Amino acid sequence: MDLRWQEEQRAFQARILIDDNPDVALRPYRTFVGQATTQQDRHTGRVERLLLTLVTGAVVVSVVLALGITREFAALAASFTGGVALMVAVSPTPHEKPKHGWTPLLAVYAPSVLRGAAPVCVTQISLDEFERLGSEGFGTVVGTPRPSATFGLFVDDHLVWPRTPPRGPRADDPGFGAA
Repeated sequence: MDLRWQEEQRAFQARILIDDNPDVALRPYRTFVGQATTQQDRHTGRVERLLLTLVTGAVVVSVVLALGITREFAALAASFTGGVALMVAVSPTPHEKPKHGWTPLLAVYAPSVLRGAAPVCVTQISLDEFERLGSEGFGTVVGTPRPSATFGLFVDDHLVWPRTPPRGPRADDPGFGAA
């Protein structure tokens, strides 16, 4: 999970709870089961970072030698690359692996939507919210739903907050009004 987004979401929630006139709009929504992340959300692994470091170091050393700069600078660049590659090889992965399981998702659509239209953004919700919201309906959105943004959804007297940074639509996401 993106910790910066999580902090922005918490700050947004606090602002909404104390704001007298929040920015609200009626929007259609749909709940379904799918993946909360896309392939673009995939981060590089340790092996990919190591290969990138080694290739970059080899290019830098080759350029230094090709330009006729003294060999001591090339050796310095090579030893620096080796040290960075060693650190990359033994360092822990700094991010969580995306979960490939199926989770309850909430798709929010544009304010005026035609049948079959793609969602504006999709985010993960809890199983309780998934059951409470039903499959499709209209809710009052607080904020601006778009990928990586912060927002909330009022349905009747229940407020739903996204659990993951909203992502853009994918081809397999259901359109509005699809059975």
